[in-house]
Amino acid sequence: MKREMINRSSDFQTQKIDGVPLIHPHRISSQTPYYPQMIRNLVTDPDSFFRRRVENPGLLIPFGIVLIAALLAAVIPYLEPNVTGQIFEQATQQQGQQINQSTVQALSSAIRTLGIVFSFIGAFISWLIYTLVFYLIARFAFSGDGSLSDTFAFTGWGFVPTIFGNAISVIATYYVFAGVTLPRGPEAASEAVSQLQSDPVLFVAGLIGLVLLLWSGVIWTYAMRHLHDISLRNAAITVGIPVIIDVLLGLNGLL
Repeated sequence: MKREMINRSSDFQTQKIDGVPLIHPHRISSQTPYYPQMIRNLVTDPDSFFRRRVENPGLLIPFGIVLIAALLAAVIPYLEPNVTGQIFEQATQQQGQQINQSTVQALSSAIRTLGIVFSFIGAFISWLIYTLVFYLIARFAFSGDGSLSDTFAFTGWGFVPTIFGNAISVIATYYVFAGVTLPRGPEAASEAVSQLQSDPVLFVAGLIGLVLLLWSGVIWTYAMRHLHDISLRNAAITVGIPVIIDVLLGLNGLL
């Protein structure tokens, strides 16, 4: 891993690993924590943040950001399996119990697992799609000069608001679904689930998620501006096209 000496004195030294400054252990207690300060700079002043990072984007921290967002996304379907399982079990029982209990439980567990897996990898798929769209628009529409790999790294930084959005969704999902017992019968159970999914708490959490997506759009705009050396207007167009489409799709899902 690349190490670069960026400061040296008689009693401490600071190094960079993958673009991240490390404080010498015997001085760590007297230094401001780096990662919280870095995230604070990212969300409050993305213009200066990306101007300073453009020469050394790094991939490790963006990967960690998306990983946290993916883990939180995977928690959401984990909180819903009993609802899905009850519907599936009651539907099969309504058909004359043609499937035994162990098979029902196995299929219910498989559905739960698939939901968790798809939610987890969905964050990484979004990372890849946004990266490709940003790169193609900046490169071919505005003659941007950033590389695809650096675009991938800079796009990962923009998922910090997604962490907050997913955390809010986890809390809202737990609030709505925790301890739910569905009524007997598949139709009654399905109706109960529909009512739960239309809970105002989930609606508000969804709206907050869309606002945070716009926040990500602001972060990505400054990222693309500095990485591809294009104007702020062109960077806003580069980012705005996919983000607005995503927001509109999200609104359609909520409404």
